[in-house]
Amino acid sequence: MVKIIIRGLLPLFLLIFTGCSEKKDVTLTATSSEWNIEIFYKVVEGKYQEIPSIQYIGKKPIGAEVTFDIIYTNYSVTTNTLSGLDYLGMEMKELKTRTVLKDWREVETVKITWNNAEGNFEETLIPKPKQTGNPIQKPTPL
Repeated sequence: MVKIIIRGLLPLFLLIFTGCSEKKDVTLTATSSEWNIEIFYKVVEGKYQEIPSIQYIGKKPIGAEVTFDIIYTNYSVTTNTLSGLDYLGMEMKELKTRTVLKDWREVETVKITWNNAEGNFEETLIPKPKQTGNPIQKPTPL
């Protein structure tokens, strides 16, 4: 009887442990009144390759240079600098800098700095995994 139980549970345990260790592509997102960001993590050779994108969704014209920093839990930073773009109404722009991480959970925050006629600005966002499906709950009919 014990052997039958062990034979039945062993494949289940193997399935659970091997299924949990498989890495999958992940997209982190964050949005504010001024910015929309996405960081896509593509699994390459067991590690995550970072592909960041940014979009200005604000209404006021801004200066020619924007800095986009991805800050990690070990306090290291990947910096992307955009310059000379017409930011108003811009589509999502994929950035060129690529960082490879052991785990996408190493990302702590994203800091964006820019300026306009009113002065210098800095915004810190906390990216979260992109939700699949419709995150808006529909009302339950009565």
